[in-house]
Formats: sequence, C-alpha cells, structure tokens
Amino acid sequence: MTIRHAVLLVGGRGTRLWPLTATVPKGLLPLAGVPFVEYQLGRLADAGVEQAWLAIGTEHQSTWERYAAQREGSPAVSVSVEQDRLDTAGPVTQLLDQLDDTFFVLNGDVVFDTALLPFMESAPDAGAVLALARVDDPSAYGVVVTDSEGMVDRFVEKPSREEAPTDTVNAGVYILNRRAFDGFEVGALSFEQRVFPELVARHELAGVVVEGSWLDIGTPDLWLESHAAVLGGRTGFGGADGHITAESALVGGEVLGSWSWVGAGATVEKGATIEEAIILDGAIVREGARVSQAVVGWGSEVGVGAEVSGMALVGEGCVIGAGCELAGGSRVAPGTHLAPGSITVAPPS
Repeated sequence: MTIRHAVLLVGGRGTRLWPLTATVPKGLLPLAGVPFVEYQLGRLADAGVEQAWLAIGTEHQSTWERYAAQREGSPAVSVSVEQDRLDTAGPVTQLLDQLDDTFFVLNGDVVFDTALLPFMESAPDAGAVLALARVDDPSAYGVVVTDSEGMVDRFVEKPSREEAPTDTVNAGVYILNRRAFDGFEVGALSFEQRVFPELVARHELAGVVVEGSWLDIGTPDLWLESHAAVLGGRTGFGGADGHITAESALVGGEVLGSWSWVGAGATVEKGATIEEAIILDGAIVREGARVSQAVVGWGSEVGVGAEVSGMALVGEGCVIGAGCELAGGSRVAPGTHLAPGSITVAPPS
C-alpha cells in the first residue's frame, strides 16, 4: 500500500492548555524544543507521505500559515481553513476533491513513536482503519472492540477497569478511503458520532493494534509526561540524560528531578531551582525562585523567591512577583503582572 496524502486535525482550541494556547496553537507547542506537529510530520514522511494538509480554524490562522510557508522538507504542507466549526470529520470532507482514494487522518495532539509503515502493511481493505493502542486502564477512554477478523464490532465509552471488554482504544491515527464518506454531506460532521458508527453498521470499519509509546499533549500533565518520556529516552524519538538546555539558555541555578527543559534565551538564575518543569524561550526564573511540575511561558518572569508548581501554567509575557505562590493548576493569562506577594496557596504560618 502507498499513501501519499494526509490530513492533520489541528484546529482545536486547546482550552485545556490555556493560557499557553492563547498565543500559540496547541500543535505548535514545543515537545523537547520541537513543535509537536513536527513529530507527526516526521512519521508521515517516513511512511512516504508527500503532501499534508493542516486543517485549522480561523483562530491562529496567520500563525499556522506562517509555519506552513516557512517549513522545509517532506511532506509538503498546506493549510485548509474552517470558516465555521466543522467538528472532527468535517474538515476532511472539504478536502476530498484534493485527496487520493486512500489517505491518513491524524488527530492533532497524539503521535506514536513507532513507524507508521507496520500499521499501513497490516491495514485491511476497509472504508476506515483505526490505529489502536493498548492502555493499562481503559476506564479513562472509549474502548474499541474488534471481532476475529479485525473489524470493529462496537465502542464502549469509559467502562470500569473490571468490566472493560478490551484494553484497546482509538489512538487518533486513521487510514481512510474516500468511500467512507459515501452518503455524508460536505460540512460539519463527526467521526465519533456519525461516521464511525455508520461504518460499523456497514462492516467497513477495521482496527489494527499498533505497538509503541503513545504521546499525548492534550492536557498539562500529559504534556509534561511526554517531555519526561522523550527526554528520558523512553521513546523512539531519541533522548538524553533528561535535563536539556537550549544552546542560548543560561542556567546558573539547580536542576532537580529526572528531566527538565529550558528554552532558547531563557535564564535560571543562581539560587533558583527547577524540577521537571518547562521553561519556555526567553523566560527568566529569578534567584531563590522554584518551578516544579509547571510551565513558564515565553518571555515571562518568575520573581525572587516565588514558587510555581502543581501543574500551574504561566502564559506569555507574565510577571510573577517576588514571593508569590502558584499551585493547584493555577492559570495566569498572557501579559498578567502579579504584584510581589499578591497570591499564595496557604496563609503564612
């Protein structure tokens, strides 16, 4: 099987990663310093894909268009804009006249670290084939039950761990044939609610288990865990000793834990501590400050003695004043300036 075309569904608003996604689309958030979408495009290139369309909304349109225009290498990248929200399958329907009979579709926030070629080689002739991943606890997902021939029999939404009929879930990578869309209109359309159930009824939906690590950046904890996996060498994307600093970054403070990322032009001053955290480009962590299991946005500053922890996300261009404490999933909007000592997570003892 040869597949030349792919569609990446990167138009989601990324609300679970706000405020970072207020200024940068989720698919361009860095994973170990590389825009996440590049991991997906790299796997597609390895599989022989020549052309990929980024299905986006009007939000961040100029950012995506600039990225596509500046990107070099294979596959070639174009942008397809949804003027109105088209759900998950709708963006594909408006590209059908440009796609080959068989093509890939990828969700925008997941990627396998293994090659796509084995998935292609194992895919049966069907209207659609889902890549399936095995998970330890299916209760957080909708599981996909297949029959002895590998055809999808049914979906079971978030079963209890004890009652789950299988441990395989939809991994967000599909091989689709144009006939999968027979009878569906061009426009707003859902894979999960309409297309896949209809294909099950037609006996045209198959599932293939894909081995390997499954990286997801859809939530703060998953984004941090994906950094830990890549930087710790636990994936097929390479790895290191876990603590990575961009060449132009300055780190004079202490780096703890099993991994960390400090971006280009960022500074961690002497006496500061970072622990399993993401310090994005141009950010500053001042003397005595601590950032742990959290993200400091582009060009933001964490003041002297301040603490940012517990999945807190600091947006672009913020100032976290000296002595402030952020934890418990705190979110700080881009450009916010918190006065020294203006917020704490507990009253002083």
